[in-house]
Amino acid sequence: MDELANWRVVGHEWAVRGLAHSLAADRVAHAYLLTGPHAIGKTTLARALAQALECAGARPPCGECDACRKIARNRHPDVQIIEGVPVGFKFDEKAPPPPPRSNDRERRILKIDQIRLVQHDLSRAPFQARWKIMILRRFEEANEEAANAFLKTLEEPPAHARLILTARDASVLLPTIASRCQVLALRPLPIAQVEQALVERWRVEPQTALLLARLSGGRLGWAVRASANHALLDARGARLDALAAVLREGRAERLSRAGDLAKDSDKLPELLEEWLGWWRDVLLTHNGDAQRIANVDRQDLLREQAARYSLEQIQAALQNIQATAQYLTQNVNARLALQVLFLKLPLATHIGV
Repeated sequence: MDELANWRVVGHEWAVRGLAHSLAADRVAHAYLLTGPHAIGKTTLARALAQALECAGARPPCGECDACRKIARNRHPDVQIIEGVPVGFKFDEKAPPPPPRSNDRERRILKIDQIRLVQHDLSRAPFQARWKIMILRRFEEANEEAANAFLKTLEEPPAHARLILTARDASVLLPTIASRCQVLALRPLPIAQVEQALVERWRVEPQTALLLARLSGGRLGWAVRASANHALLDARGARLDALAAVLREGRAERLSRAGDLAKDSDKLPELLEEWLGWWRDVLLTHNGDAQRIANVDRQDLLREQAARYSLEQIQAALQNIQATAQYLTQNVNARLALQVLFLKLPLATHIGV
């Protein structure tokens, strides 16, 4: 494990070990594709690999040399992190960069103009280091023109270039792109490992660390962001409060609330995902498996609903929310989809058996 300590990456030991061995044997691939859910640690690992490649220390990545420090601050002239621009943003290389991504679900596009700049930069020799390294985040956001243009670079990369792509899944990319990369599929971390890292590395209060670890589903990046940004937990609380309100309301009120929520359709996938997680917790509690629930700060309400609703009602709620989330990806009318869902959710006055 000592050989991995310098990488400063929590979890994903198998991937770090493989990269470290490749580096030691000087057999680093020209292109890597790191896949996995959002906020699972793909960019963190990509940056650590860039540090290892450019490091001047005896045990790369040392984290202390000039190259390692510059890469950690995103200020190394030979290492760039590229990601798509917001939909509607007019790309101009002389203009200020786009604002940071507001959330994991913000839709962006990686455009061909950005790829052309990458290719132009890669055509020049490194300024300070051995390699020119490009980290292209969320490559699934590349439009067709950009993906096809970048394929040419993958097929004939400059000798001094090392390319690191990240994506949700290899299957969402052109097969010809994935096939030209060494793929490392990162998996969610054990909840206990996330909890321990939050307490020991980010000094999060233990009770909060437990909640964030459970809610994260093994995505350490999300948990760290949530620990520093209380707005994320506040928004989650508001989404759960909305569900509780729907369950107390009659049919007319539910139809009205569906119309109000549908006005902000961009937030519906996150809302439904939160509700899906809630009903999973209700199911776990109903089945006597409460030690695995995510919403550990609302156990009293979970026990109340687990006692109130029948197994059939709980399972139906899960199935209906999943179906609605799927409908929304098919551009159905959001208001109608929510109205149908809300009318199918159980009434709080209906006591399960």
